[in-house]
Amino acid sequence: MPPLPSPEIYYGNPSYFHAAYQSTAIRSAILLNLGYLPIYFLAVCIYQNPNIIRRYKTTIVFAGISQYVLTLPYTIFNTWLAVYVNQEIQTTVFMCTFYRMGAALLNFISFNSLTAISISRLFIIVFKINLSLAWNMLFFVVASIPIIADVAYMFFVSRPTANSICGPLLFYYELAPLMLWNGYILGIPLIAVLLNSITAGYLLYKRYSAEDYVKNSHRTVNELFIAGAMLIQSVIPALTMSTKGYRSILETYGGFQADAWVKDLIDTSGDVTTGLNMLASMVCIKHFREMFKQLVLRDKLLARIGETTTVTVM
Repeated sequence: MPPLPSPEIYYGNPSYFHAAYQSTAIRSAILLNLGYLPIYFLAVCIYQNPNIIRRYKTTIVFAGISQYVLTLPYTIFNTWLAVYVNQEIQTTVFMCTFYRMGAALLNFISFNSLTAISISRLFIIVFKINLSLAWNMLFFVVASIPIIADVAYMFFVSRPTANSICGPLLFYYELAPLMLWNGYILGIPLIAVLLNSITAGYLLYKRYSAEDYVKNSHRTVNELFIAGAMLIQSVIPALTMSTKGYRSILETYGGFQADAWVKDLIDTSGDVTTGLNMLASMVCIKHFREMFKQLVLRDKLLARIGETTTVTVM
C-alpha cells in the first residue's frame, strides 16, 4: 500500500457550504429546536421544585443536561445553515471538516449519557453498589473516548471527499476507522438497551417474586418507573442512531444503497431523538406528569417530589 497522503496539505484549500442543503437544514433545525421543549419543561420543573435535582440527578436530569449541552452545537450549526446559507459560502477544507464533523461528533456522543446511566444503575440496583454522579461522568467519558479518537484521527490520515452539507471535507482514507465510526453508532445505543433491560427485568422480578420484598413500596414503584423511562430513552436512539449506523455499514461493505426516502426518514428520525428521549421521562414518571398538569394544564394538584410536598391551587 502506498504511503497515505498528509491531510495538512489540504487544510487551506477552498471548501463551500452548499446552498442546496438549505431545505434539509430547515427541516432539521425545526425538529431539533422543537426537541428541546421537554428539556425546557424539565428546567421549569426544577425551578419550581429544586428537590427534583436530588431525586433524579443521576438519571433524568443528567440525561437532559448532557443531551442539551452536547446537541446544542449541532442544532446551532443546522439553524445557521437554514437561515444564512442560501448561496455557496466559501470556507476552507479544515473549517468545513471541523464544523461538520465536530457538530456531528458531539451530537452522537450526547447519547452516551444513556449508556453511562445504564451502567451506573446496573451497579446500584442489581449489585447494590452505590455510585455517585461522578461515576456517571466517568462512564460517559470512557464510552466517548473511542469515537473522539476516531474523529481526531481523521485530521491526520484522510483525504478530501465530497459532502452534501459542505465540501470537500476531510474523511477517512482507510476502511478501519470508518468501520469503527459505523460500529460505534450501531453498537453504543444497543449496549444501553441491554443494560437497562437487565435492570428493569431485575426490578420486575424482585417486585413480584421476592417474599421479603415490599410490593407496595413507593420507592420500589418509582424505581421501576425510572427504569422503564431509561429503557425507553435508550430504545429511541437504538431505533434512530443504530439504524443510521446499520445503513452505513450496509452501504460501505455490502454495496447496498437505500432509497432516497429511506435515507431521509432515518436522518429525520435522528433529529427528533433528543426530544423523544426526554418526552419518555415526562410520560413514564408520575412526578413529571403531575408537574405537567400543574404548570401546563393549570389544574388543582398535589405534587410530591421526594420528601417535599407542595399543594398548588390554580
